Amino acid sequence: MKKLESNRLNMAVVMTAIAVAAAGLLGWVNSFTQEPIAQKSSQADFDAIRSVIIGDRDIEFTVAPAQERNGFVFHKVTGADGRTLGTAVKSTDPNGFGGDLTIMVGFDTEGEILGYKVLDHSETPGLGAQADEWFRQPEKTGSVSGSKLSELIFGAPSKAGSHNIIGMNPADDVMTVSSDGGQVDAITASTITSKAFLRAVNAAFKELFGYTAADAVSGASY
Repeated sequence: MKKLESNRLNMAVVMTAIAVAAAGLLGWVNSFTQEPIAQKSSQADFDAIRSVIIGDRDIEFTVAPAQERNGFVFHKVTGADGRTLGTAVKSTDPNGFGGDLTIMVGFDTEGEILGYKVLDHSETPGLGAQADEWFRQPEKTGSVSGSKLSELIFGAPSKAGSHNIIGMNPADDVMTVSSDGGQVDAITASTITSKAFLRAVNAAFKELFGYTAADAVSGASY
């Protein structure tokens, strides 16, 4: 077989052939991995929805098809009797310490927070990454008002100014960090992450119920 001459035309032909082959290989691999990745993502979302709405309860429930609006994803959850148990909202704040911080937060029909889960973040391990647990840790002193249902399922929330948001309602409670005059203590040494997390929660509430926390107190519509 005659050896190809080393010139620009032959080099271009060879590089084009390699590029086409590589693209074909990537497409072939993608066809086999795309569905498993989508299934894994769907399962992760379902597990998060169950966590933030159902918690540890052993009950039958149904998740309605996802609804998307303005960058938020809504999952309405109903019980076996058709009663609405709550809505899980996927919300992303782009200004975490390391970039996007995405959460799933569950609200009951009145806007009270039933639970949350951090789905994705780029925060510093050991500091900002604590958000997945920090905002649900109760203290033994006092509690904010909350429904009997959420207290039974998730435990009574801690006093205002602590770092447990379970049972709080953005329509009634000032859900910003305490250093800004709010009722929630920031993660130690991770104020940026804490602010991003709370913005994601408040934005989810606002989009779900259609008005801001401040307007909700006065009854004004958004």
